[in-house]
Amino acid sequence: MFRSIIEMKHKKKKYIIILLVILLLSAGVYLTWYLTGGFLSAATMQIADEDYIEGNVRYVRREEYSSLSRGILPELPEPDENMGLDLRGTNVSGIDLTGESDILKRVTFDTHTVWPDDLPDGFSPEEIMENGKNPGFDIRELHKKGITGEGISIAIVDQALNPGHTEYADNLMSYELLHCSDNAAQMHGSAVTSIAVGKSCGVAPGAKIYYIASTFGTYGFGKMKMDLNYMADSIDRILEVNKLLPKERKIRVISISRGFTSEKGADEVRAAIERAKDAGVFVITTATEDNYGFSLMGLGKEQMTDPDDVSVYGPGHFWSDSFYNGGMTDSSRMLLVPMDARTYASWYDSDGYEFASSGGLSWSVPWLAGMYALCLQADNELTPEEFIEKAFETGTVQTIEYQGKQYELGTVIDPAALIEAL
Repeated sequence: MFRSIIEMKHKKKKYIIILLVILLLSAGVYLTWYLTGGFLSAATMQIADEDYIEGNVRYVRREEYSSLSRGILPELPEPDENMGLDLRGTNVSGIDLTGESDILKRVTFDTHTVWPDDLPDGFSPEEIMENGKNPGFDIRELHKKGITGEGISIAIVDQALNPGHTEYADNLMSYELLHCSDNAAQMHGSAVTSIAVGKSCGVAPGAKIYYIASTFGTYGFGKMKMDLNYMADSIDRILEVNKLLPKERKIRVISISRGFTSEKGADEVRAAIERAKDAGVFVITTATEDNYGFSLMGLGKEQMTDPDDVSVYGPGHFWSDSFYNGGMTDSSRMLLVPMDARTYASWYDSDGYEFASSGGLSWSVPWLAGMYALCLQADNELTPEEFIEKAFETGTVQTIEYQGKQYELGTVIDPAALIEAL
Protein backbone atom coordinates (compact mmCIF):
# COMPACT_ATOMS: atom_id res chain seq x y z
CA MET A 1 0.00 0.00 0.00
CA PHE A 2 2.74 2.43 0.97
CA ARG A 3 4.59 1.47 -2.21
CA SER A 4 1.51 2.32 -4.30
CA ILE A 5 1.23 5.72 -2.62
CA ILE A 6 4.91 6.47 -3.28
CA GLU A 7 4.55 5.43 -6.93
CA MET A 8 1.50 7.67 -7.31
CA LYS A 9 3.42 10.61 -5.83
CA HIS A 10 6.29 9.97 -8.25
CA LYS A 11 3.89 9.83 -11.20
CA LYS A 12 2.16 13.04 -10.07
CA LYS A 13 5.52 14.77 -9.70
CA LYS A 14 6.52 13.54 -13.15
CA TYR A 15 3.32 14.91 -14.71
CA ILE A 16 3.80 18.26 -12.98
CA ILE A 17 7.36 18.48 -14.32
CA ILE A 18 6.17 17.61 -17.83
CA LEU A 19 3.40 20.22 -17.57
CA LEU A 20 5.86 22.87 -16.39
CA VAL A 21 8.21 22.07 -19.28
CA ILE A 22 5.33 22.39 -21.75
CA LEU A 23 4.27 25.71 -20.22
CA LEU A 24 7.82 27.05 -20.29
CA LEU A 25 8.27 26.00 -23.91
CA SER A 26 4.93 27.56 -24.85
CA ALA A 27 5.86 30.78 -23.05
CA GLY A 28 9.18 30.84 -24.87
CA VAL A 29 7.50 30.36 -28.24
CA TYR A 30 4.95 33.08 -27.45
CA LEU A 31 7.66 35.48 -26.26
CA THR A 32 9.70 34.87 -29.41
CA TRP A 33 6.58 35.36 -31.55
CA TYR A 34 5.75 38.62 -29.75
CA LEU A 35 9.26 40.07 -29.84
CA THR A 36 9.58 39.37 -33.55
CA GLY A 37 6.32 41.07 -34.43
CA GLY A 38 3.63 38.52 -33.60
CA PHE A 39 0.84 38.63 -36.13
CA LEU A 40 2.36 41.81 -37.56
CA SER A 41 4.58 40.08 -40.09
CA ALA A 42 5.14 42.21 -43.16
CA ALA A 43 3.38 41.45 -46.43
CA THR A 44 4.31 42.41 -49.99
CA MET A 45 1.66 41.99 -52.70
CA GLN A 46 1.75 43.48 -56.18
CA ILE A 47 -0.79 44.06 -58.90
CA ALA A 48 -0.22 42.38 -62.26
CA ASP A 49 1.50 44.43 -64.93
CA GLU A 50 -1.42 43.88 -67.30
CA ASP A 51 -3.80 45.69 -64.96
CA TYR A 52 -1.62 48.77 -64.95
CA ILE A 53 -1.23 48.66 -68.72
CA GLU A 54 -4.98 48.23 -69.27
CA GLY A 55 -5.98 50.80 -66.64
CA ASN A 56 -7.91 48.35 -64.47
CA VAL A 57 -8.71 49.38 -60.90
CA ARG A 58 -7.19 46.76 -58.60
CA TYR A 59 -6.66 46.29 -54.86
CA VAL A 60 -4.45 43.44 -53.66
CA ARG A 61 -6.67 43.13 -50.58
CA ARG A 62 -9.48 44.89 -48.76
CA GLU A 63 -8.25 46.05 -45.37
CA GLU A 64 -10.39 45.17 -42.39
CA TYR A 65 -11.41 47.77 -39.86
CA SER A 66 -13.50 47.84 -36.71
CA SER A 67 -15.51 50.60 -35.09
CA LEU A 68 -13.64 52.84 -32.69
CA SER A 69 -16.13 52.77 -29.83
CA ARG A 70 -14.67 53.95 -26.55
CA GLY A 71 -17.97 54.17 -24.73
CA ILE A 72 -19.32 56.67 -22.22
CA LEU A 73 -16.67 58.77 -20.49
CA PRO A 74 -17.32 59.84 -16.89
CA GLU A 75 -14.72 62.62 -17.21
CA LEU A 76 -12.44 64.15 -19.82
CA PRO A 77 -9.22 62.24 -20.55
CA GLU A 78 -5.79 63.79 -20.21
CA PRO A 79 -4.75 65.56 -23.45
CA ASP A 80 -2.47 63.55 -25.71
CA GLU A 81 0.80 65.08 -26.93
CA ASN A 82 -0.14 64.56 -30.58
CA MET A 83 -3.94 64.40 -30.67
CA GLY A 84 -4.73 66.95 -27.96
CA LEU A 85 -8.03 66.22 -26.21
CA ASP A 86 -8.90 62.98 -27.99
CA LEU A 87 -12.66 62.41 -28.01
CA ARG A 88 -12.91 60.20 -31.08
CA GLY A 89 -15.49 57.45 -30.75
CA THR A 90 -16.54 58.60 -27.27
CA ASN A 91 -19.78 59.61 -25.59
CA VAL A 92 -19.24 62.72 -23.47
CA SER A 93 -22.91 63.68 -23.27
CA GLY A 94 -22.88 63.36 -19.48
CA ILE A 95 -19.97 65.77 -18.93
CA ASP A 96 -20.48 69.48 -18.33
CA LEU A 97 -18.32 71.12 -20.99
CA THR A 98 -19.68 74.66 -20.73
CA GLY A 99 -16.57 75.82 -18.87
CA GLU A 100 -14.05 73.85 -20.94
CA SER A 101 -13.59 76.20 -23.90
CA ASP A 102 -9.79 76.37 -23.49
CA ILE A 103 -9.18 72.62 -23.57
CA LEU A 104 -11.66 72.22 -26.45
CA LYS A 105 -9.46 74.51 -28.58
CA ARG A 106 -7.15 71.52 -29.08
CA VAL A 107 -9.77 68.80 -29.42
CA THR A 108 -9.76 65.86 -31.84
CA PHE A 109 -13.17 64.32 -32.50
CA ASP A 110 -15.09 62.46 -35.18
CA THR A 111 -18.60 61.97 -36.49
CA HIS A 112 -19.18 59.28 -33.84
CA THR A 113 -18.43 61.57 -30.90
CA VAL A 114 -21.60 62.11 -28.83
CA TRP A 115 -21.74 65.61 -27.33
CA PRO A 116 -23.83 67.09 -24.50
CA ASP A 117 -26.64 69.50 -25.36
CA ASP A 118 -24.89 72.43 -23.70
CA LEU A 119 -21.50 73.45 -25.06
CA PRO A 120 -19.31 76.55 -24.68
CA ASP A 121 -20.39 79.63 -26.63
CA GLY A 122 -18.98 79.51 -30.15
CA PHE A 123 -18.13 75.81 -30.04
CA SER A 124 -20.23 73.92 -32.59
CA PRO A 125 -18.84 70.49 -33.56
CA GLU A 126 -20.89 70.39 -36.75
CA GLU A 127 -19.71 73.81 -37.93
CA ILE A 128 -16.10 73.09 -36.95
CA MET A 129 -16.16 69.79 -38.85
CA GLU A 130 -17.56 71.45 -41.97
CA ASN A 131 -15.18 74.42 -41.79
CA GLY A 132 -12.23 72.02 -41.48
CA LYS A 133 -13.06 70.37 -44.81
CA ASN A 134 -12.04 73.51 -46.67
CA PRO A 135 -8.44 73.01 -47.92
CA GLY A 136 -7.93 76.77 -47.61
CA PHE A 137 -6.25 79.59 -49.53
CA ASP A 138 -9.16 79.81 -52.01
CA ILE A 139 -8.44 76.36 -53.43
CA ARG A 140 -12.18 75.89 -53.89
CA GLU A 141 -12.26 78.94 -56.18
CA LEU A 142 -9.78 77.14 -58.42
CA HIS A 143 -12.05 74.07 -58.36
CA LYS A 144 -14.95 76.23 -59.58
CA LYS A 145 -12.80 77.19 -62.57
CA GLY A 146 -12.26 73.51 -63.41
CA ILE A 147 -8.76 73.26 -61.93
CA THR A 148 -9.16 70.07 -59.88
CA GLY A 149 -6.12 68.00 -60.82
CA GLU A 150 -8.07 66.24 -63.56
CA GLY A 151 -5.81 64.00 -65.63
CA ILE A 152 -3.00 63.97 -63.06
CA SER A 153 -1.85 60.88 -61.13
CA ILE A 154 -0.48 60.98 -57.57
CA ALA A 155 1.16 58.11 -55.70
CA ILE A 156 0.88 57.87 -51.93
CA VAL A 157 3.02 55.66 -49.72
CA ASP A 158 1.60 55.35 -46.23
CA GLN A 159 -0.02 52.96 -43.77
CA ALA A 160 -2.77 50.50 -44.62
CA LEU A 161 -5.79 52.19 -46.20
CA ASN A 162 -9.53 51.73 -46.07
CA PRO A 163 -10.00 51.91 -49.87
CA GLY A 164 -13.78 52.17 -49.74
CA HIS A 165 -14.28 55.60 -48.19
CA THR A 166 -16.67 57.70 -50.26
CA GLU A 167 -14.33 60.69 -49.97
CA TYR A 168 -11.72 59.16 -52.29
CA ALA A 169 -12.88 55.70 -53.47
CA ASP A 170 -13.51 56.95 -57.01
CA ASN A 171 -9.97 58.36 -57.19
CA LEU A 172 -8.17 55.18 -56.15
CA MET A 173 -6.67 53.30 -59.09
CA SER A 174 -4.51 50.73 -57.32
CA TYR A 175 -3.62 49.46 -53.88
CA GLU A 176 -0.45 47.44 -53.26
CA LEU A 177 1.50 46.30 -50.23
CA LEU A 178 5.26 46.63 -49.88
CA HIS A 179 6.57 45.35 -46.56
CA CYS A 180 3.33 46.29 -44.81
CA SER A 181 2.94 45.08 -41.22
CA ASP A 182 -0.51 46.59 -40.70
CA ASN A 183 -3.25 44.01 -40.36
CA ALA A 184 -6.08 46.55 -40.60
CA ALA A 185 -6.78 50.02 -41.98
CA GLN A 186 -5.03 52.85 -40.15
CA MET A 187 -6.01 56.46 -39.46
CA HIS A 188 -3.02 57.98 -41.23
CA GLY A 189 -3.71 56.53 -44.68
CA SER A 190 -7.27 57.77 -44.95
CA ALA A 191 -6.25 61.21 -43.68
CA VAL A 192 -3.45 61.87 -46.18
CA THR A 193 -5.43 60.45 -49.10
CA SER A 194 -8.46 62.64 -48.41
CA ILE A 195 -6.33 65.76 -47.90
CA ALA A 196 -4.75 65.15 -51.31
CA VAL A 197 -7.79 64.17 -53.41
CA GLY A 198 -10.91 64.05 -51.23
CA LYS A 199 -14.17 65.13 -52.86
CA SER A 200 -15.09 67.57 -50.10
CA CYS A 201 -11.78 68.16 -48.29
CA GLY A 202 -9.08 67.51 -50.89
CA VAL A 203 -6.83 69.93 -52.73
CA ALA A 204 -7.02 67.99 -56.01
CA PRO A 205 -10.35 66.09 -56.09
CA GLY A 206 -9.95 65.33 -59.79
CA ALA A 207 -6.58 63.55 -59.50
CA LYS A 208 -6.12 59.78 -59.42
CA ILE A 209 -4.28 57.88 -56.68
CA TYR A 210 -1.89 54.92 -56.88
CA TYR A 211 -1.36 53.71 -53.33
CA ILE A 212 1.33 51.60 -51.69
CA ALA A 213 0.82 50.54 -48.08
CA SER A 214 4.13 50.15 -46.32
CA THR A 215 5.58 50.19 -42.83
CA PHE A 216 9.12 51.46 -42.92
CA GLY A 217 10.66 48.96 -40.56
CA THR A 218 10.26 45.66 -38.77
CA TYR A 219 8.42 44.90 -35.54
CA GLY A 220 10.65 43.35 -32.91
CA PHE A 221 11.02 43.44 -29.14
CA GLY A 222 7.58 45.02 -28.93
CA LYS A 223 8.37 48.04 -31.09
CA MET A 224 9.15 49.11 -34.64
CA LYS A 225 12.79 49.07 -35.73
CA MET A 226 13.04 51.58 -38.56
CA ASP A 227 14.54 50.57 -41.88
CA LEU A 228 13.99 53.22 -44.54
CA ASN A 229 15.22 50.90 -47.27
CA TYR A 230 11.53 50.00 -47.58
CA MET A 231 10.76 53.66 -48.26
CA ALA A 232 13.38 53.67 -51.01
CA ASP A 233 11.94 50.41 -52.38
CA SER A 234 8.48 52.01 -52.48
CA ILE A 235 9.75 54.92 -54.56
CA ASP A 236 11.46 52.51 -56.95
CA ARG A 237 8.31 50.40 -57.18
CA ILE A 238 6.32 53.47 -58.22
CA LEU A 239 8.90 54.22 -60.90
CA GLU A 240 8.49 50.64 -62.14
CA VAL A 241 4.71 51.05 -62.25
CA ASN A 242 5.15 54.31 -64.13
CA LYS A 243 6.87 52.48 -66.97
CA LEU A 244 3.68 50.45 -67.45
CA LEU A 245 1.32 53.41 -67.52
CA PRO A 246 0.48 55.31 -70.71
CA LYS A 247 1.71 58.91 -70.92
CA GLU A 248 -1.64 60.44 -69.93
CA ARG A 249 -1.82 58.40 -66.71
CA LYS A 250 1.80 58.52 -65.55
CA ILE A 251 2.42 59.32 -61.89
CA ARG A 252 3.86 62.82 -61.54
CA VAL A 253 4.18 63.23 -57.78
CA ILE A 254 4.73 60.92 -54.81
CA SER A 255 3.46 61.88 -51.35
CA ILE A 256 5.24 60.25 -48.40
CA SER A 257 4.50 61.77 -45.01
CA ARG A 258 7.80 60.72 -43.47
CA GLY A 259 11.16 62.36 -42.97
CA PHE A 260 14.69 61.03 -42.80
CA THR A 261 18.07 62.14 -41.48
CA SER A 262 20.56 59.44 -40.48
CA GLU A 263 18.31 56.41 -39.94
CA LYS A 264 19.09 53.08 -41.54
CA GLY A 265 18.26 53.40 -45.23
CA ALA A 266 18.17 57.23 -45.27
CA ASP A 267 20.91 57.47 -47.91
CA GLU A 268 19.04 54.93 -50.01
CA VAL A 269 15.94 57.15 -49.83
CA ARG A 270 17.94 60.15 -50.99
CA ALA A 271 19.28 58.12 -53.91
CA ALA A 272 15.78 56.86 -54.82
CA ILE A 273 14.47 60.44 -54.83
CA GLU A 274 17.26 61.39 -57.22
CA ARG A 275 16.20 58.53 -59.51
CA ALA A 276 12.65 59.86 -59.35
CA LYS A 277 13.87 63.37 -60.21
CA ASP A 278 15.64 61.95 -63.24
CA ALA A 279 12.33 60.37 -64.26
CA GLY A 280 10.46 63.67 -63.82
CA VAL A 281 8.62 62.61 -60.65
CA PHE A 282 8.36 64.97 -57.66
CA VAL A 283 8.82 63.14 -54.33
CA ILE A 284 7.40 65.18 -51.44
CA THR A 285 8.38 64.12 -47.93
CA THR A 286 8.80 65.97 -44.64
CA ALA A 287 12.52 66.28 -45.44
CA THR A 288 12.63 68.09 -48.77
CA GLU A 289 15.80 70.04 -47.98
CA ASP A 290 18.38 67.51 -49.16
CA ASN A 291 16.92 66.78 -52.58
CA TYR A 292 15.04 69.98 -53.40
CA GLY A 293 16.63 72.77 -51.38
CA PHE A 294 13.58 73.98 -49.44
CA SER A 295 11.84 73.05 -46.21
CA LEU A 296 8.12 72.36 -46.05
CA MET A 297 6.25 73.59 -42.97
CA GLY A 298 2.61 73.73 -41.93
CA LEU A 299 0.56 76.71 -40.83
CA GLY A 300 -1.67 76.87 -37.78
CA LYS A 301 -5.06 78.44 -37.27
CA GLU A 302 -7.96 78.25 -34.86
CA GLN A 303 -11.01 76.06 -35.41
CA MET A 304 -13.58 78.51 -36.79
CA THR A 305 -11.38 81.09 -38.50
CA ASP A 306 -11.73 81.38 -42.27
CA PRO A 307 -9.43 78.84 -43.99
CA ASP A 308 -9.22 81.13 -47.04
CA ASP A 309 -8.00 84.15 -45.05
CA VAL A 310 -4.20 84.09 -45.01
CA SER A 311 -4.07 86.61 -42.15
CA VAL A 312 -5.55 84.13 -39.61
CA TYR A 313 -2.61 81.73 -39.98
CA GLY A 314 0.58 81.53 -38.00
CA PRO A 315 3.17 78.87 -37.26
CA GLY A 316 1.63 75.44 -36.73
CA HIS A 317 0.76 74.54 -33.18
CA PHE A 318 3.41 71.85 -32.89
CA TRP A 319 6.28 74.19 -33.82
CA SER A 320 5.03 77.61 -32.69
CA ASP A 321 6.93 77.60 -29.39
CA SER A 322 10.20 76.88 -31.17
CA PHE A 323 9.48 79.61 -33.71
CA TYR A 324 8.65 82.31 -31.19
CA ASN A 325 11.61 81.37 -29.02
CA GLY A 326 14.05 81.83 -31.88
CA GLY A 327 14.63 78.16 -32.53
CA MET A 328 13.98 78.54 -36.29
CA THR A 329 16.17 81.34 -37.52
CA ASP A 330 16.40 80.77 -41.28
CA SER A 331 13.04 80.98 -42.99
CA SER A 332 14.29 82.14 -46.39
CA ARG A 333 13.71 78.73 -48.00
CA MET A 334 10.68 77.72 -45.95
CA LEU A 335 7.48 77.07 -47.91
CA LEU A 336 4.31 77.20 -45.81
CA VAL A 337 0.96 75.52 -46.51
CA PRO A 338 -2.19 74.95 -44.38
CA MET A 339 -1.95 72.24 -41.73
CA ASP A 340 -3.92 72.73 -38.49
CA ALA A 341 -7.69 72.61 -37.93
CA ARG A 342 -8.33 70.04 -40.66
CA THR A 343 -11.11 67.56 -41.33
CA TYR A 344 -10.29 64.32 -43.14
CA ALA A 345 -11.80 60.92 -43.90
CA SER A 346 -12.23 58.41 -41.09
CA TRP A 347 -10.42 55.11 -41.38
CA TYR A 348 -12.96 52.95 -39.57
CA ASP A 349 -16.09 53.55 -41.60
CA SER A 350 -16.78 54.49 -45.20
CA ASP A 351 -18.49 57.85 -44.83
CA GLY A 352 -17.36 59.31 -41.49
CA TYR A 353 -14.92 62.12 -40.79
CA GLU A 354 -12.42 63.16 -38.16
CA PHE A 355 -11.34 66.65 -37.13
CA ALA A 356 -8.00 67.52 -35.53
CA SER A 357 -7.37 70.99 -34.11
CA SER A 358 -3.61 70.44 -34.34
CA GLY A 359 -1.95 68.82 -37.31
CA GLY A 360 1.51 67.67 -38.23
CA LEU A 361 3.73 67.81 -41.29
CA SER A 362 2.04 64.60 -42.36
CA TRP A 363 -0.91 66.77 -43.45
CA SER A 364 1.26 69.33 -45.27
CA VAL A 365 2.82 66.74 -47.59
CA PRO A 366 -0.40 65.57 -49.34
CA TRP A 367 -1.62 69.18 -49.44
CA LEU A 368 1.45 70.20 -51.46
CA ALA A 369 1.17 67.08 -53.63
CA GLY A 370 -2.40 68.09 -54.45
CA MET A 371 -1.26 71.64 -55.22
CA TYR A 372 1.35 70.32 -57.62
CA ALA A 373 -1.37 68.28 -59.33
CA LEU A 374 -3.44 71.46 -59.85
CA CYS A 375 -0.41 73.18 -61.36
CA LEU A 376 0.27 70.22 -63.65
CA GLN A 377 -3.26 70.43 -64.97
CA ALA A 378 -2.56 74.07 -65.84
CA ASP A 379 0.89 73.30 -67.28
CA ASN A 380 1.54 69.63 -67.96
CA GLU A 381 5.19 70.27 -68.79
CA LEU A 382 5.92 71.82 -65.39
CA THR A 383 8.91 70.32 -63.57
CA PRO A 384 9.29 70.03 -59.80
CA GLU A 385 12.14 72.56 -59.90
CA GLU A 386 10.02 75.08 -61.82
CA PHE A 387 7.12 74.52 -59.44
CA ILE A 388 9.30 75.20 -56.39
CA GLU A 389 10.78 78.34 -57.99
CA LYS A 390 7.34 79.69 -58.94
CA ALA A 391 5.91 78.87 -55.50
CA PHE A 392 8.55 81.06 -53.86
CA GLU A 393 8.26 83.82 -56.48
CA THR A 394 4.47 84.10 -56.17
CA GLY A 395 4.14 83.39 -52.46
CA THR A 396 3.93 86.02 -49.74
CA VAL A 397 6.11 86.52 -46.70
CA GLN A 398 3.68 86.92 -43.83
CA THR A 399 4.48 89.16 -40.86
CA ILE A 400 2.63 88.29 -37.67
CA GLU A 401 2.42 89.85 -34.23
CA TYR A 402 2.77 87.83 -31.05
CA GLN A 403 2.95 89.22 -27.51
CA GLY A 404 3.82 92.67 -28.80
CA LYS A 405 6.59 91.54 -31.17
CA GLN A 406 6.71 91.23 -34.94
CA TYR A 407 7.74 87.93 -36.54
CA GLU A 408 8.36 87.12 -40.17
CA LEU A 409 7.24 83.72 -41.39
CA GLY A 410 8.63 81.95 -44.41
CA THR A 411 6.97 82.06 -47.82
CA VAL A 412 3.24 81.34 -47.67
CA ILE A 413 2.05 79.65 -50.84
CA ASP A 414 -0.48 81.57 -52.95
CA PRO A 415 -2.35 79.04 -55.12
CA ALA A 416 -4.14 81.52 -57.38
CA ALA A 417 -1.00 83.56 -58.06
CA LEU A 418 0.99 80.38 -58.64
CA ILE A 419 -1.49 79.05 -61.19
CA GLU A 420 -1.65 82.47 -62.88
CA ALA A 421 2.14 82.54 -63.24
CA LEU A 422 2.31 79.24 -65.14
